Amino acid sequence: MAIVDQANGQGIGMTNWSFGGGTALMLQIKHRESHDIDLFIDDAQYLPYLNPETQGYNLALAPSDYETDGTRALKIVFNGVGEIDFICCDPVTQEPYVITDIRGRRVKLETPAEILAKKVVFRGSHLQPRDMFDIAAVAHALGTDYVVEACSRFPDASRGALAVAEKMNPALVDAVTGKLLVSEGFQILQGHAQGVTKAVLVEAIARAG
Repeated sequence: MAIVDQANGQGIGMTNWSFGGGTALMLQIKHRESHDIDLFIDDAQYLPYLNPETQGYNLALAPSDYETDGTRALKIVFNGVGEIDFICCDPVTQEPYVITDIRGRRVKLETPAEILAKKVVFRGSHLQPRDMFDIAAVAHALGTDYVVEACSRFPDASRGALAVAEKMNPALVDAVTGKLLVSEGFQILQGHAQGVTKAVLVEAIARAG
């Protein structure tokens, strides 16, 4: 959070951000280890102020690389530790987050429904095996209907994600998910994530009508 704090120290007033992605999901269902941080912001004009390299911020660990598209995303890479992604993106669900305490800070923690819906809406056309595992893990932890309801609000995106899931080589999915550091109780999904994802998306599309 040092980057956010130092950026706000310059007076940019970036307070309306939320914590989502795989690590936020891990904190809620404890399905696998994840160290990458996804922070969602509501104004792309903040992005230049969040780059430690150009702003000269004082960090305990120096970033090893940066990637940006210049318009809606900034990736900061810390070799051997993880990545921080700042993404300009509006919420997609009606109740996208809960306020919770994380390491002494009040944070807008995105709900599993918001996290999965964003995966389908913004990444469905290039859905990855890890995304499939997360979808299956939420279905396992919170129930299939929870995931179906979240995805059914986005039938077109769900169709795109389903097409990707159906075309992907099952051996590839199993190889990738097999390398994830999965928590006890979720290992069974490592060989079934693709099938669960397809079933959930089919049901979501049907529910949407």
